[in-house]
Amino acid sequence: MLRTATLCALIGVLSASAQETSPADQAEAQDDRLTFGGLVQTQFNTTSADATDDTQLTLRRVRLGATAEVSPVLTGRIQAELAPAAVGGSAELNEAYVLFRPASAFGVLAGKGGRPFGIVDLTGAGDLVPIERGARFRGANPVAQYKVLEALAYAGRSVGVQVLGDLDGPLPVTYAAGYFTGALSEEGGDADIRQLAGRVTVAPIDGLALSVAATSRAFSASDPVGLGPDGALGADPTGETRRGAAFAVDAEVGSNGAPGFHAVAEVAVGTINPFTDARFRTAQGWVDYRIPLGGALLTAVQPLVRVSVADVDAPSALAPSDGVLLTPGVNLYGAQGTRLMLNLDVFYPSADGADVLSAFRAQAQVAF
Repeated sequence: MLRTATLCALIGVLSASAQETSPADQAEAQDDRLTFGGLVQTQFNTTSADATDDTQLTLRRVRLGATAEVSPVLTGRIQAELAPAAVGGSAELNEAYVLFRPASAFGVLAGKGGRPFGIVDLTGAGDLVPIERGARFRGANPVAQYKVLEALAYAGRSVGVQVLGDLDGPLPVTYAAGYFTGALSEEGGDADIRQLAGRVTVAPIDGLALSVAATSRAFSASDPVGLGPDGALGADPTGETRRGAAFAVDAEVGSNGAPGFHAVAEVAVGTINPFTDARFRTAQGWVDYRIPLGGALLTAVQPLVRVSVADVDAPSALAPSDGVLLTPGVNLYGAQGTRLMLNLDVFYPSADGADVLSAFRAQAQVAF
């Protein structure tokens, strides 16, 4: 109830900010300064991990958002995630921030948004080439790259303040850095993890972007990140806090959404548990090729292959389930923001004797 009231209040604030003109000009001003958008993804999936429920049809994401241009240098944005409400949950506040940007080289973003880390996390849900960012299997908990980053709160959205900008010059540079009060999951409450994160991207030639990123956060023995008994680190009963860090390097060749060849690759390393010095090493990448068709119903086809790898130190509850995720697939694009996505996820565990997992997914998407 509180989250729903918060969403309604934020929408009211943004709507009011876009209605500063006279009544006669109000409709035109709204068109220019207040923009609504949304995303609906309906997913059919199978799983080899749960014999009692091997098929499922679900609303994967249902998002509604509004962006208000209060002035040429001040913008506000909110986005609600409504899919949990379809299964008896409540709407979530996915994004809520204000961006003050007096120049392209400098801006300040305050509120809930994405941490500036790896390209896999920063690619929007409506623009993802594979259906999922990581390994999602009902009835099992396999660990590929994104699962590690998300579980440790190195990636995902959080509440904080960022500075960001684009620097022109012989070598174009994009940067973002911020401080985050922290959330141990995107849907969870705030946590005192006192996180610092930053990312720098350079484009040495047309069609190539290279990025480096780093983040550091505080861990305590009671962190409910699912990495030990009862969901806690369980390494220091005194309540001592220690900092852990993660680093990422990523590259993008081509442009997401443009015709032709496109590839993304990301490598990340970091701390799982600073009390035991347990660490992780992960990598993920995909290659796709978009072929325009120009039809009235089918505008483009895009075959793809994704590989995601995780290598996690013991002792950790993640270690028995790490391994390699392989995803071949194809995307079929229709008119006006529609897309049909077909993926086959196959997970090869690193543990001896563990079963190979598989899941087929078909996802219909409408973005507006």
